[in-house]
Amino acid sequence: MKKIILLVLLVSAVRFTSAQNVGIGTATPANKLHVVGITRSDTVALGTSTPRSPLSFAPLTGEKITLWDDGNAGGNNYGIGVQGALLQFHSYTAGDNIAFGFGKSAAMTERMRIINSGGDGMILSGRVYLKNGTNPLDLNYGSGVWLYKPDNSALLGFMGVQNSQNVGFYGGPNGWGFTYDAINSRVGINNNNPNAPLAFAAALGKKITLYPGGTGDVGFGVAGNRLQIYSDNPGADVAIGYDAAGTFNERFAFKPNGALAVNGSMGSPGQVLKTNGSGGALAWVGRPYAMSFTQTANTSNFPAGDLTVAIPGLDNQSFSISETSNVVFNANIMVYDASAIGTSYVYTEVQFLNISAQVVGTARAYGEVAPFRKNNINVTGMATLTPGFYTTRVVLGKDAGGDAPAATRSEGDGKLILEIFPN
Repeated sequence: MKKIILLVLLVSAVRFTSAQNVGIGTATPANKLHVVGITRSDTVALGTSTPRSPLSFAPLTGEKITLWDDGNAGGNNYGIGVQGALLQFHSYTAGDNIAFGFGKSAAMTERMRIINSGGDGMILSGRVYLKNGTNPLDLNYGSGVWLYKPDNSALLGFMGVQNSQNVGFYGGPNGWGFTYDAINSRVGINNNNPNAPLAFAAALGKKITLYPGGTGDVGFGVAGNRLQIYSDNPGADVAIGYDAAGTFNERFAFKPNGALAVNGSMGSPGQVLKTNGSGGALAWVGRPYAMSFTQTANTSNFPAGDLTVAIPGLDNQSFSISETSNVVFNANIMVYDASAIGTSYVYTEVQFLNISAQVVGTARAYGEVAPFRKNNINVTGMATLTPGFYTTRVVLGKDAGGDAPAATRSEGDGKLILEIFPN
């Protein structure tokens, strides 16, 4: 009786068609086995009698899972396949991409996309962590990315980890040509051990090109025991200054012919640079120079009632100043008393008079005179003179009420020397 009931149940659930298709939960099976409804199996083996996981396939290459296709036998599909030493995830056409993310098909948050056509190959949301993938660990294979030439003919370069300190770019004859010391925050160009924020190799030649010109470059270089700063053509300057809100303010400029400009001025022929200390800028001034005048004759005795007598050759001499200058002057005069009167005092005075006969500089020195004896009187002073014409006034004098005898005079080849120091 149990057998009959079981047979009836099977017949009611399983119907055989003329094509020998089996249907479970359907009276019109379309395939050899057509199941309608939920099924359950702890292990499914496809093409193999020895499954090793809940879902196992035969150990053959080719398509394994087709998720969607166009219904054509042997056509493309969305699916998973296996080829020699290769697990494949593929889309239907080159215009279809492969995305990874979370959520569900109708509302997925995408984190990565493989792009199957065009110049871009991947879109990634977030950072990438790269590690050394060798096992056992080989420190010569730091993490990084190899880059091919645009025609895919060969590898061009590598960017990644050089060692436990540096990351950088590798390629060309110098190997690690650009490195960044991530421990000390230093950059090396052809220098794997930079000792400054930017360090170059210990080699001569150009170091930095700021502007590549048609006949030369603007930049910096190193020759034997020489730092080079150069422009790109024979008509270009090399200037030094400072930036103020995007505007360059020149302080020095080296001209192509070797001339030096200071604050925009190259000065005049014969001028020299003068420092004004920390309180002022350098300035072009005339070269320091000197003038001298020589006494041409002895002075006469003091005329009756006169307190001064001009010294010939030193007095009433003209000179000019082309720029404001400090004039240091010195007069050395020999005095002699031809009388038999006792010791007394006289003076020598030097004055400068401008074109309006105004005294603009003066100095006086006294000296002792004794009967029939000679004595030197030395006068030294300094005056600041502006550009213009000047006349000297150099006299031998005695104070009012003084006892210097009338026979006192200046003798010999007295000198007046002017040293001019342009400001």
